[in-house]
Amino acid sequence: MKDAIVIPVSALRRIFVMLVVLIVLIVLVLIVRTQLFRAGVATLFAPGAAEVIDRGAYQAVFQPQGDEWFLLTDVFYLSASDESGTQLIKRGTEAQGPKEPMIIPRDQILFIENLRDDGDIVTLIKKFKSGQVPAATAPPATVAPTATVRPSASPSPTR
Repeated sequence: MKDAIVIPVSALRRIFVMLVVLIVLIVLVLIVRTQLFRAGVATLFAPGAAEVIDRGAYQAVFQPQGDEWFLLTDVFYLSASDESGTQLIKRGTEAQGPKEPMIIPRDQILFIENLRDDGDIVTLIKKFKSGQVPAATAPPATVAPTATVRPSASPSPTR
């Protein structure tokens, strides 16, 4: 047994532990790589909504759709009619007399857009606030006609 190679048990343990650690690292790298490609690298590093909303400008909120809420103040909206065309309406002039803030559940918001200062809507809002454009009021609420149901004189074919 002079030619036999003797490897201490502690060295075998170290080699085994290093192999296990290497395998775990390879598996972790593969999992992270798969998740990055599945989710899309851009979405993982995209800024949150709170970071990109320009608090010094107006925003357009589309399709107000929850346990977290958005509070909207200084709300304007567009109203289109055949007689007067499209008008900018300041919220609060409606028949029900709403007051600020407008409260919308977070899960009901489809998207939010920051509006440019030179856009048509912001220009109209600025003119309205400076008194250059008269206050447009909400169109009057219309009461839907009620239908009277009268019994038919002829029997139903299914009877």
